[in-house]
Amino acid sequence: MKTTRRSRVSRQRGVSMIEVLIAILVSVIGLFSVMKMQLTAVSNNHSSYFRSQAAIISSALIDQLRANPTSALAGNYNLTLVQTPPTSGGLEVADLTQWRTDLAAGLPSGIGSVGCVQATRICNLTVQWDDSRGLSGSSTQQFSLVVRLQ
Repeated sequence: MKTTRRSRVSRQRGVSMIEVLIAILVSVIGLFSVMKMQLTAVSNNHSSYFRSQAAIISSALIDQLRANPTSALAGNYNLTLVQTPPTSGGLEVADLTQWRTDLAAGLPSGIGSVGCVQATRICNLTVQWDDSRGLSGSSTQQFSLVVRLQ
């Protein structure tokens, strides 16, 4: 006599709920990682934009210094970060006022300084702005540009 026993082996069909939950969790972690990368990229791009603006605005003043080297080397363009531009004088007053206006418009809390040395004919421009949205760790960023006038 042959007895047939029915085996009680159950075969799994479909996907269990725990597998679905783990797949959703892995997907969510991946999406959050992509979102964090995107936010970092946008923040760094914003900082890069400000640095580019500082360079562009500074090169505009360099052109003004080259156009008026006698006045620049005489110290008429010299200006510290905390000093306000002069209100009376020659062409340098208009140049410095326009430069400071452009810095304030193009950069958050943008301000700049100029220092020209007659003996070496070298002018140093420094631009400072608030980069608290950036990821570099400091809210105050500076850009310096050194040029020798001919």
